[in-house]
Amino acid sequence: MPANPKYQSVQCLRALAALSVMFFHYRYLINNQFPATGDALFGWGAYGVDLFFILSGFVICLSAERMGTGLSSGFTFMKKRAIRILPTSYILLLLTFLLTGAMSNLHYPEKMASFISAMTFSPYYADHAPFYIDDGGAYGIRWTLNYEIYFYIIFSACLLLKKPVLTLTAFFVSAMVILPLLAGQQATLSADGYAFHSARLNLLTNPVSWLFIAGVFIAKARYRVVHLPFVLRLLSLIVALAFVAFCFADLLFTGHGISGSGFPLLLLFIAVIANHDWLDAYAPRWLAFIGDISFSLYLLHTLLITGLGKHLRWTGLTNGVAGFILYSVIAIVLASLAFRFIEKPFLSREKRLLPAQ
Repeated sequence: MPANPKYQSVQCLRALAALSVMFFHYRYLINNQFPATGDALFGWGAYGVDLFFILSGFVICLSAERMGTGLSSGFTFMKKRAIRILPTSYILLLLTFLLTGAMSNLHYPEKMASFISAMTFSPYYADHAPFYIDDGGAYGIRWTLNYEIYFYIIFSACLLLKKPVLTLTAFFVSAMVILPLLAGQQATLSADGYAFHSARLNLLTNPVSWLFIAGVFIAKARYRVVHLPFVLRLLSLIVALAFVAFCFADLLFTGHGISGSGFPLLLLFIAVIANHDWLDAYAPRWLAFIGDISFSLYLLHTLLITGLGKHLRWTGLTNGVAGFILYSVIAIVLASLAFRFIEKPFLSREKRLLPAQ
């Protein structure tokens, strides 16, 4: 097995996660023409977020393995993550701000609270798990970045020690099990989380973060699972695909987190990693490309609902199946441009921070 496999199949999973979230948000267009059909087809799409979290833990672990441990490694890791996430996030946040009312947002306290939250990657609702923000607003999609940034900070701190994965596990067990128990609450794996009075504390202790840890563990075990007998690996993939399809069709394991949709998606991810050595050869290039632009697509696609959509009404194609297709195509085109002119230049700088192979 190559030292640094490309994992094109993982890129395809990233693409499917982004597309499923986008289709979930655009499903109302189909509902307008064919009531309840959009819900039936894409009502499960929000759970692509759980797949993003698993992917994030996996990819971050792979990235950190090439750095080693110590103060320099922790600093380099955080610097790389900042270059990867912050410029694109802030530029697209400014674009969203300008296209959804700009300075008129100052007259709406709720919109400003949501904007400030997006700027600072911080929650502000203590009782709206697992989002802890207004997930229906123009910046609602960004609730996941609050968890991402939290995870990056903790992971970079763990790199200061010689056993980063052990330290990471100990921290999250303390945060998501021991601390709530000491506070007199019942331990849970549910994304409903715990009932602290602080939005930040609720986010820090929410069991959704187990999905990141699961991704890290899979990264550490990847060489072992890929060397299992081929028939066993292939069977695991077939069973995982069937199980995910069954769960989403029958609305089993609903809700975010490892006790919800994260469980079947975790099984699917393990099966894909176990089979990636041959799956990569069949990974469609167009799907892998959408995986490349998935971050921009994730952040931009809701603009068609909250800002740009009203400027497209003259086409007469902003409703029904036609609107669903039009919004999806425009979102992918915009994400491609954002990737080319915003993400890619910063990705080049990020790669220069990698240690020599």
